[in-house]
Amino acid sequence: MRKFPKPLLVMSACLDLQTVRYNGEVVKDPFAIKLREYCHVIPVCPEVSIGLGVPRDKVIIQKGESLRLIQPSTGRDITQLMLSFSKEFLDSLEAVDGFLLKSKSPSCGVSNTKIYKDPQGKEFYGRGKGLFAIQVLERYQLLPVEDEGRLKNKEIREHFLVRLFAIADLREFLSRAQDVKDLVEFHSRYKYLIMAHSQAKLKQMGQLVAEAKKNFKEALSKYGILFMEALKRRPTKGQHANTLLHIMGHLSRALKKSEKEHFYSLVESYKAGQRDLYTLLEIIKSWSYRFDEKYLTHQVYLEPYPNELNVIQQ
Repeated sequence: MRKFPKPLLVMSACLDLQTVRYNGEVVKDPFAIKLREYCHVIPVCPEVSIGLGVPRDKVIIQKGESLRLIQPSTGRDITQLMLSFSKEFLDSLEAVDGFLLKSKSPSCGVSNTKIYKDPQGKEFYGRGKGLFAIQVLERYQLLPVEDEGRLKNKEIREHFLVRLFAIADLREFLSRAQDVKDLVEFHSRYKYLIMAHSQAKLKQMGQLVAEAKKNFKEALSKYGILFMEALKRRPTKGQHANTLLHIMGHLSRALKKSEKEHFYSLVESYKAGQRDLYTLLEIIKSWSYRFDEKYLTHQVYLEPYPNELNVIQQ
């Protein structure tokens, strides 16, 4: 069983079961509730933090020359209050691995926030992001930043989890790495996960590791950036299929012809959307244990985050 790091996760306080919503209600999102068990949660409610009460009159985003945060019932423009709080809060974070924010929120929404043409919120303009979320996305471009609405999509949720736990692992590794041997071991564990996301980045990172003795501290810094850049883009089914077939190279001699043919057919089914990736990874994992392929059993790709988070119903 893999021992997972505990990510440092900034979470909208309402998703952390705090009664901070404008209407005083508790948000019970099954995935967010479960995820709290595996993370160190840093809760935040920007609207309460700038002095708005609970319950409170709603605030909206108005589109003008720039986005404004308005409270229609009072006519207050609280844009600057929100921007100042956002900067102060984000400046206060020493280390963080990701953000899970509240969808549709005028402060926290990463998606689907209503934007209006007028300060009364009567003329609909479109949908976009909340003011706090915009600041987060601008500052933390290499970290996973999502809201619970988008995470109802299985592929987006899986990508979020992969990045969150990998970046937490990276953070812990960078804090304890002593020499090139440590870097080689870390990179070795992540080889196939990085391959699935970007073969080009994998090649760059391999070259960096090979030359790390020249300036170890500089190599670590560059490696961390390349690592996060590699994981930012969600892999396609084709990229996953290619990675699975590369892994088969370690097992090919040990498997029967019929086993290999069956697995190849499952990969094709996966590419066609008829199988999920989890099933194929479990087959690879069982073969790795069966043939005592320690190089594969240590691969993060086979279990990138706790399996318990795979079964949360949305």
